[in-house]
Amino acid sequence: MEADVLIVGDFRFPGGTSTAIAAEIEALTEAGYRVDLLPLASDLISAWRGFHSEIVSAIAAGKVRVVPPGESAKARLCCLHHPAVFETYPSVDLQVTAEETVLITHHPPVDNFGVAQYAANEINDICSEIFGPIEWAPVGPKVRAAFERLESPPLLTRRDWVNTIDAAKYACPREASGGARPVIARHSRPNPLKWPGSREAFLQAYPDDPRMRVRLMGYDAQLDVIVGERPDNWEVLAFNSLPVKSFLASSDYFSYFHGDAWIEAFGRAVLEAMASGLVCFLPDHFASLFADGAVYCRPAEVKDRVLHFQAHPEEYVRQSRRAVGVVKELFGPDQAVARVRDRIGAPHIATLPAGPLKAGPKAGVVYFTSNGIGMGHLTRSLASARRLAPEAKPLIVTMSKAFGVVRDQGLMVEYLPYFASVGMDETLWHRSLAQELTEVLRFHDPKVFVFDGNVPYDGMLDALDGYPALWKIWQRRGMWRPGAGQRHIEREPHFDAVIEPGELAAAMDRGLTQDHRDRTILVPPIRYLDENEALPREAARAVMGLDPDAPAVLLLLGSGNNFKTHDIQSLVLNQIRADDPGRTCQIAMGRWRISEDPSELPEGVIPVTTFPFARFLSAFDYSVALAGYNTFHENIAAGLPTLFLSNENPNQDEQWLRAEYGALRGLCLSARGNDPYAISRNLVRLAKRKVQKAIRRKCLDLVQSNGADQVAQYLSHLALTRKPHAVARWARSAR
Repeated sequence: MEADVLIVGDFRFPGGTSTAIAAEIEALTEAGYRVDLLPLASDLISAWRGFHSEIVSAIAAGKVRVVPPGESAKARLCCLHHPAVFETYPSVDLQVTAEETVLITHHPPVDNFGVAQYAANEINDICSEIFGPIEWAPVGPKVRAAFERLESPPLLTRRDWVNTIDAAKYACPREASGGARPVIARHSRPNPLKWPGSREAFLQAYPDDPRMRVRLMGYDAQLDVIVGERPDNWEVLAFNSLPVKSFLASSDYFSYFHGDAWIEAFGRAVLEAMASGLVCFLPDHFASLFADGAVYCRPAEVKDRVLHFQAHPEEYVRQSRRAVGVVKELFGPDQAVARVRDRIGAPHIATLPAGPLKAGPKAGVVYFTSNGIGMGHLTRSLASARRLAPEAKPLIVTMSKAFGVVRDQGLMVEYLPYFASVGMDETLWHRSLAQELTEVLRFHDPKVFVFDGNVPYDGMLDALDGYPALWKIWQRRGMWRPGAGQRHIEREPHFDAVIEPGELAAAMDRGLTQDHRDRTILVPPIRYLDENEALPREAARAVMGLDPDAPAVLLLLGSGNNFKTHDIQSLVLNQIRADDPGRTCQIAMGRWRISEDPSELPEGVIPVTTFPFARFLSAFDYSVALAGYNTFHENIAAGLPTLFLSNENPNQDEQWLRAEYGALRGLCLSARGNDPYAISRNLVRLAKRKVQKAIRRKCLDLVQSNGADQVAQYLSHLALTRKPHAVARWARSAR
């Protein structure tokens, strides 16, 4: 792939580094430059983070192309972002050729006390070996000054590589400050170093005064250690809980002060505040960067300055306009374009839309699923696999006998039977599994491996240990029984991240996964279908051959492989027919492809075998189902009134609590699977139209996103991101 500009970095930074990259992408592509991205992962950012939303938007809009692993990249200018990303060698050869390379330095090499933040010389050596000769581009005068104090600084660019911003996107006309009670704002990450270092300094910069309000976005509990009791006039919000533009538009002033050790390399948050026309109060060391766009003072002066501007609205308006003017003059998109043009001239590479990347013949993401009693592991994996970006082509390796459903969806699949299902010795099976998975990994050379199951097998871990460059993800649901799975949860360090599908009944979860979430991505409930993929009622009934006018009930009682449901089935059928003496009610029953029960269905019961059942749920008036993860969330999302029962096998998750929670919220009815009296009572209730209507309304009032979309995006980004090398890195003792 060839581009005018190649941007290399970790695009998962949650704050200023990523927003600066996104703004640069916007400026350069608007000017006609072809920009490619090469994602690297750094130790700074946890593996469970995905790309920053603004960079995701740029990719989705086709403004930039992403260089897939294994493909070479050529550029006239290569921009490396943030030195800490290059503290170690990548796990694979990057294959980059560039005429010029600059390392944009978003963080100083030492703090205010002279403590090293990274080893510049070692990073310079690594980058020079990979990319050729490089220059370091400080993002502002404070970073440049920190380098100049080093005994042997690297080669610096002549001009600083300051952040760029389009002020028009933050514009908020301000004819005067707010009402009688002005709002003082601040937003940034909750890193204590980025905030005042004492309670006194905090309350000076963000006054405890009823005449004014203070809004802090990014303040969290770890800062309470410094502040103690929060003042009554403070409002604190989670980091990025509101769009920055909206947060700034609802404020009047911006106060930005930090601890003594911290050197603010640039101050992206300040730039955004100035662009929105806020009057900004800053320490005087920012003056060399923001000129007269801000008001420079000590924290103790903030309150008096606010009161002064409140009393002199004409001065407020002048300072607000001055801030916007400075932003446009010194930090506008034309500045980003000018510094690139100074280096490589006008755009040369054609800027026609690149379109989506094509998938290769081999898999980029390999899923490996347990066999399971039902089809939950396989279905959850399919849910995200079918949504992956083309370049992250999936292969599903499964121990489920229902592997045919994967083939039916047009995806690659391989079947590896579980030792118990073929009568194989377990120790021998683990060795065989290691060999089989090793062969899969050798042939496909995937970038991501996803295990969906609750038991990380020895054979699987043995195979994975031989592939340190491979991203390893454990996808596991919650609701484990109390105390169960301790040996399994201890294997979490074998994985880079954990994906936990959301639970509507999370309030009832008392299992071990609740206390092991340091590397966990919590996503909304994962469902196979989106709402628009389910058939409408008339079409679903027509496909299934159901009378369009008669009532219909769907029984989803599982595979029966570890919990025999014949008695439940008979009880339910008898109760339905007792309440329907005219036999007008149509009864259908789901048949799992992995079921080991060869018995025929009772006379008059319609078998449902087409995968997924969720496509046809609209055909039914109500349902009786076991509260397995997939069925529970699919039925509720479809608004199908359901009596949920529980599989009482001790090896199952706590289905009875999942069902009880749904009943408490009015989303369903529930009964224990071993309580025939409760089953009968609730069936009588569910047959009533009034009860069905109330449940349906409750279900459809839920705002439900599909976690499969989030998982697919995360895995697609991970498949494009080069992992850091596990061994080749500069000595940590140098920090």
